[in-house]
Amino acid sequence: MIKKCIGCGIELQGENPNSNGYLPKSVLEGDSKELLCQRCFKIKNYGQYIPIKMTKEDYRAEVKKSLKEADVAIPVFDIIDFEGSFDDEILDILREMESIVVINKLDLIPDDKHPSEVADWVKGRLGEEGIAPLDVAIVSSKNGYGINGIFKKIKHFYPNGAKALVLGVTNVGKSSIINKLIGAKRVTVSKFPGTTLKSVKTEIPFSKITLIDTPGLIPTGRFSDFVCQECNQNIIPANEISRKTYKVQKDRVILIGGMIQMKVLNDDDLKPIFSLYASKGVTFHETNVEKAKELMEKADFITPPCDDCRDEFNSLEKEVEEYTIETGEELVFKGLGWLSVKRGPLKVEITSPKGGEIIIREAFIKPKR
Repeated sequence: MIKKCIGCGIELQGENPNSNGYLPKSVLEGDSKELLCQRCFKIKNYGQYIPIKMTKEDYRAEVKKSLKEADVAIPVFDIIDFEGSFDDEILDILREMESIVVINKLDLIPDDKHPSEVADWVKGRLGEEGIAPLDVAIVSSKNGYGINGIFKKIKHFYPNGAKALVLGVTNVGKSSIINKLIGAKRVTVSKFPGTTLKSVKTEIPFSKITLIDTPGLIPTGRFSDFVCQECNQNIIPANEISRKTYKVQKDRVILIGGMIQMKVLNDDDLKPIFSLYASKGVTFHETNVEKAKELMEKADFITPPCDDCRDEFNSLEKEVEEYTIETGEELVFKGLGWLSVKRGPLKVEITSPKGGEIIIREAFIKPKR
């Protein structure tokens, strides 16, 4: 009988330590039914990351396979990087089947914002994509807020039980939510992308609800994917995100890490007011045009990128584009952060790596002066 890792779902094997799913034969051939592959064991017990041999297409194929047996989709989105977790394939699935949308990381939102406000904003954003979920659950996998609400919503819409497909892009917290729902640290959780390799089925105790945890999809257009693994993790906020408010004159430049160069184009008689939001691992720095290029290429206090990946990042092809953001709108740098305009319009010239997506949306957070 084929045995699978309870942490990541990979088929276990005892032949090749350098291949996915390895476990010593002595353990594999034992009586235990709850086995962890070598990779999951090291992640769980030592926080050690072992690269895997799966492609973006492998992950997507696994999700499609699991989709066939699911009754309802439970997509998980990251409210702090909402656009970065808005994968087109997930949106296509939600247009075709019933869903209960989960919005994670409520604890990281700065300022006082009631969960109902978050839910209303999310419903509006989903409506723009032609998606009308059965319900929206606002949660924090970190402190457990709202987790029981997911169970109640599934039970309400599917009183006789259901197979629920849990899906999302990497690092949105799917596995953490599943562990909270089942009341056990069963599914492997880590800060590294691609931890779940195959679909893992787990039943919520004393219910007829089976959760199907799928591998995190790898989206396109995230600025966080242009830097090394360590920098990538620094961009993902672990605590409340940082905010800095600006009122700057024409031709001043603001650096968002060493990744985005933003030059203000407004005339001198109108100084827009806006706030920048990102992880505390991302540096904000205001300077002049002459100094900006030098700092982007050399300054080690502006991160990311770090010293290890700065040269490679700077070699990426850049593109320059102008944007006008009105009062009450936000300019989102997918996978990195966003700015919200309090008094506009704000006219900017953005220099950024080619392929990184920049989006204008209705403001999620109205910045204060």
